[in-house]
Amino acid sequence: MADAVPGDVVDIEVTNDSGRYADAKIVLFQQLSPLRGKSPCAFSEKCGGCQWHGIPYEQQLGWKRQFVETALGRIGKVEASVPVSISGASGTLEYRNRIFVRGVFAADGSMSFGYFQRGSRNLVPINRCAIAGVTINRVLGRLGHAKIERPKSLLAVTPYRMELQEIPPQPGGSDESISGSVGEAKVVITVYPPSPDCRDLDAFVEGLRQTEGVFWAGLIKDLKAAPLVVFDEQDGLRYHTRPGQFQQVNVSHNRLVRSLVHELVDGYKPARILDLFCGSGNLSLGLCRADRYVEGIEFSEPAIATARENVRINKITNALYLSGSSEKHLWKCAKKGEQFDVVIADPPREGMFKDLIPLQKIGAKAIIYVSCDPATLARDLGALIRGGYQLKWVRSFDFFPNTWHVETIAVLEKSPEEKV
Repeated sequence: MADAVPGDVVDIEVTNDSGRYADAKIVLFQQLSPLRGKSPCAFSEKCGGCQWHGIPYEQQLGWKRQFVETALGRIGKVEASVPVSISGASGTLEYRNRIFVRGVFAADGSMSFGYFQRGSRNLVPINRCAIAGVTINRVLGRLGHAKIERPKSLLAVTPYRMELQEIPPQPGGSDESISGSVGEAKVVITVYPPSPDCRDLDAFVEGLRQTEGVFWAGLIKDLKAAPLVVFDEQDGLRYHTRPGQFQQVNVSHNRLVRSLVHELVDGYKPARILDLFCGSGNLSLGLCRADRYVEGIEFSEPAIATARENVRINKITNALYLSGSSEKHLWKCAKKGEQFDVVIADPPREGMFKDLIPLQKIGAKAIIYVSCDPATLARDLGALIRGGYQLKWVRSFDFFPNTWHVETIAVLEKSPEEKV
């Protein structure tokens, strides 16, 4: 029950009983924990987004570190001799550069935006999100006062899905440095209609585009024509993306993780690096050198297209980004006898269990595993340890203050006695 904290007294409804454990949902809070203070968000009691508003931040960090430690011990059977540290965020509010909201039209053409109520599909209208960036909230406020003709295919009671992503001032004019650019940060908006039958949305999208602070807006079907935009700059490299493509939501912590991964990789002095689930090159673009080969594999073709644009624009050499299945790619490398000194893996929430056997066969001396789910991380680490790797280091990062989510980096090294 992710919404309950120690000290809460709740009524629950069991949703699944497997015998060994049961899943349940909260029906009613009878008494709130003394740990809960005043929430900085006016909508947190109903909104289904954040679970821990009002909880002291040090307590949140302690729970997250405990989540990772418990998962490693119970699921991965990892010895407690490897301590888990955690890096807190520099700010606990207004840190997200991307949010998904639901939108509905009123009869007069005005729009409401919000999140589904916890445990239901009832929309909770909001005029700002406490963890969303300032620019996103500014645009949300403007859209809330806008009047855009409602498309006939979007019924007033039918919520559509809309992604707002903040981008910094884009380079241009006489100053080509993002960090030195002036002007207002803006957002790009991607609209996901509730059904393919919604075809009369051009005027709606045009209304979004005309809203002050919106750099671009379009439907999911328009994403191939969406502009390439800069979302970050670090160590002389520009990181580009397109609307609708995944990027980490916490820029400052993403930079910290990126720098740490680079430092870890450089310590192994690798000649060949493999980046699994590479996205658009977030973790590996900065690792390319004239004397070092970097290969990235990612299932999403649009993300790989952006990675290749990043390579071209940044004039990077000795890098190859490929679209396809990481599992199939690993088997191909193993069968060809290809060797990589270091493997970086940043899989989705379900982890990379299917990839572990071929991954072990390529025999990298170090694996740097970046995970957003402690349970699947622990499962995969346990398998790699049984396959001949040693867990050397674990560190968590709070990308998502006021929620129970946590990002973790684990470093494994090939056991000296293991032979490829």
